[in-house]
Amino acid sequence: MLKRALYAGAGMLGLWRLSRRLTHDVPRIFMLHRFASMGDAQHTGADELRRFIQLLGRECEFVTLCEFIARQRDGRRPERPLAVITVDDGYADFHSVALPILREQGVPATVYATAGFIDGQCWLWWDALRYLINAHPQGELRLQLAAESLAFRLDDAGSRQRAWNDIADRLVAANELRRTTLARLETLAGTRLPATPPPEYAAMNWSQLAEAEAAGIEIGGHTMTHAFLPSLAAEELRHEIHDAKALLERQLRAPLQTFAYPNGMATDYSPAVEAALADAGFSAAVLAYPRPYQARQPFQIGRWSVHPDSATVGHILSGASELKLRFTS
Repeated sequence: MLKRALYAGAGMLGLWRLSRRLTHDVPRIFMLHRFASMGDAQHTGADELRRFIQLLGRECEFVTLCEFIARQRDGRRPERPLAVITVDDGYADFHSVALPILREQGVPATVYATAGFIDGQCWLWWDALRYLINAHPQGELRLQLAAESLAFRLDDAGSRQRAWNDIADRLVAANELRRTTLARLETLAGTRLPATPPPEYAAMNWSQLAEAEAAGIEIGGHTMTHAFLPSLAAEELRHEIHDAKALLERQLRAPLQTFAYPNGMATDYSPAVEAALADAGFSAAVLAYPRPYQARQPFQIGRWSVHPDSATVGHILSGASELKLRFTS
């Protein structure tokens, strides 16, 4: 049994060496969102982030996504595979928890900032939904969503989470339905959304975002309001992409070069959206799921979710996961 295990380990080691050679030029791009001193289901903990960075650093060189695109354009082959840490949305906990660790470790990253959220114009819609569901009195919630009549019992944290899951799934690709649903929930809950989100849902402010940029963080685009882009009319699409980019650039030193699609699923990409991104001056865009990397498709770059299992991360770093994508997609 021991001999078989040794042979299997040697075979795996050989496979990983081969996969590293075959995927040497493929970036290992990871996606995060929220942070806290102590991690939970929604937040990456400080110690978890530190361990993750150290694990990546043993195998890879850290770069921002715009640095990767620049090296690729110049034909520079890295000595080690490149790793990119990306963070979506622009929550304040990036500044308070993640940025000090990135500085401590000497690691760059890319933050995709929702411009209207940073500017105090809007909440992120899923946080507004959670706030209003939590504010609703205990008992039954009845809600009309388009042609659907929904009913939920709101008796405890678990039932409110289930209601949030059900409603949020229906709002992901429905911009106008989001607005009308949140307005209806304000009425049903007997409350109004505060003008600015409370600390648990807060964005970085402009000075914090500028501080992150000065520390070597690339700031990328993530729309004005986190809208579902493919359904927008041309004027609305321009507002979400061009106007959001201009708003961020007025507050920052460097022009925005890369973009993250809100939600980031295959349905969030379309040729019209890509054309709008290119017209605004973006050179690349990332999705929120892994897909085989193709240099000729810079507006459809996949990302890996950060996983607490070091073996899973090891497969990604080795390139084995990339090869599996190529053979199964």
